[in-house]
Amino acid sequence: MGFSVKQARQYAGLTQRETAKKLGISRDSYRKMEIAPESASIALAKRFSEIVGIPIDQIFFTEKST
Repeated sequence: MGFSVKQARQYAGLTQRETAKKLGISRDSYRKMEIAPESASIALAKRFSEIVGIPIDQIFFTEKST
C-alpha cells in the first residue's frame, strides 16, 4: 500500500501551486504528474518525495489495486 501523488501532497499540507513551485515546474505540469505519475522523471519523483517527506517507493513504485 502506498500513497498517490495527490495523497502525498495533501499529507504534506501543500497545494498544487506550492508543490509545483517547490519542484520548479508549472502547475499544469504538476497536475499532469498527479494524473499520470509514471510520466515523472526519476529526478522529479525523487525531489517530490523529498518535499513531501515520504519515501519514493511508497509513492511511485507501489502496486495499484484494480
